[in-house]
Amino acid sequence: MTFRSSRLRLAAFSAIAVAMGAVSAPGASAQQRNCVDVLAGMNEFSRFISGVIRAHAVADVRNAQAITIFAPTNDALAGGARSVLIDRLFPMVDGIRESDPVLAPAAFQAHVVQGRHDSAALGQAGELMTEAGTPLRLSRENGVLSVVVRGERMARVTRADIPCSNGVIHAIDAPLIR
Repeated sequence: MTFRSSRLRLAAFSAIAVAMGAVSAPGASAQQRNCVDVLAGMNEFSRFISGVIRAHAVADVRNAQAITIFAPTNDALAGGARSVLIDRLFPMVDGIRESDPVLAPAAFQAHVVQGRHDSAALGQAGELMTEAGTPLRLSRENGVLSVVVRGERMARVTRADIPCSNGVIHAIDAPLIR
């Protein structure tokens, strides 16, 4: 795939996101915008929201009520780990990146739990179940909130309590899948 065709595809995905309403008016406050709109409006989550769009999960997130999203930042999705994830979730088919119909949505769902859990509640939440069916636990050590999956610390919360009309977003420093 050439750089030009990649840029054209990204422009097409952006146009689809705008057409589906994934980006709202610039003046709208975060509390009036749903989680997709908030993520799409923040440059630090452009790779994650691109995956949401490619996984065809925009409508699911937009229509969800009271959700918590653990969103990996662009830095969290950079480098070798990112390329392995991208190749697995969005394989090349005839020179075009396609969305794996099972793995891509499941990867996104591994970052979403039901309920609006702010950072104060997360440290006391015990175990939460992701939409992908994976249990995760949050622990607070020296004031740092960490996401633990199957006994392994997978990520740290780097920015907590980003509000949206249908939930809350917490920025994390690593994806919750390997």
